[in-house]
Amino acid sequence: MGKLTIFGYLREQWTKLPISTADVSDQSLVVVGANVGLGNEAAVHLAQLKPKSLLITSRDEVKCERSKADVEIRSGMTGIESWPLELCSFDSVRSFVDHFEAKGCIANVLIANAGISTMKYTKTPDGYETTFQVNYLSTALLSLLMLPHLVKAGTPEHASRLVIVSSECHYLANRLKGADKWPSIIETINDEAYCTRSVMMNRYFLSKLLEVMFIRELSFRLPTPTLVAVSAVNPGSCHSRLTREVESNPLFKFAVRIYKGLVARTTEMGSRTLVHAAIEPGERERHGHYLSSCEVTEESDYTLSAEGREVSKRLWHETLEILGDIDPRINTIVSEHLIRDVA
Repeated sequence: MGKLTIFGYLREQWTKLPISTADVSDQSLVVVGANVGLGNEAAVHLAQLKPKSLLITSRDEVKCERSKADVEIRSGMTGIESWPLELCSFDSVRSFVDHFEAKGCIANVLIANAGISTMKYTKTPDGYETTFQVNYLSTALLSLLMLPHLVKAGTPEHASRLVIVSSECHYLANRLKGADKWPSIIETINDEAYCTRSVMMNRYFLSKLLEVMFIRELSFRLPTPTLVAVSAVNPGSCHSRLTREVESNPLFKFAVRIYKGLVARTTEMGSRTLVHAAIEPGERERHGHYLSSCEVTEESDYTLSAEGREVSKRLWHETLEILGDIDPRINTIVSEHLIRDVA
């Protein structure tokens, strides 16, 4: 079963990953969260391969313009689209998809990369704890609203790709023990009373576990052979800005920088995992799996346990109920493109 060991972690961290060179000249690609970090480096990699089209997102118009200019200069590709998308807002996700549909865009690949890590309990205007909404609920909403476009672009020979950026941190997620007996999983983990200081320190880990569960449940419900190959990808520990809140604390800043200096991958190296899942052949063999160092890897023991499987199913149904209230298109998409009953 899936375990995180120090030896295995270090071996992966120091593994040199392949650079993808697949032909994407007929592909339309979407990268979420491309202004900094992994998303930015992945966008540059993809742009260098000269796809048919590349759409990147950032949180606001200013960052969109900056990221567009940066990716175009570094890659040599022109005509990149850059749109605002703020995952703290369900309305922003819906508006992004509305705009995508209104312009008649195509998506062969969606890399859902945007995410945050914070140890402070704050709520979004939609009423959800921020990490939970950004990393899980809004990512799930975007993925499902974009699913018909991915299905439309997929073929029996080449499935479209949905890549959600997870983490090896999902192995360390806790506080879900007994969640299969909770009246509501989502209400519980969103409740401020549940989010104690120790839980908030683990919050990012939990959100990454929920993403792995989402991908598994989605893959179970897509028809076979699937027109959309879905996967959760671990980019490894990288020199990214994800730890900027922790590093703002003088007590942790020095320790984090020492740790990164010893074991962290460059952000460019970590981004290769995203690109590999998005464009390299073999997508149906990776379908529904957690990937690490560009290979299928077992999920955490909890995910694979009987309780974890039950929690995963319940989380899926609770998520659909919430998202269906946010956007009625979700119910239509589920009925048209997914198999409802899974054993």
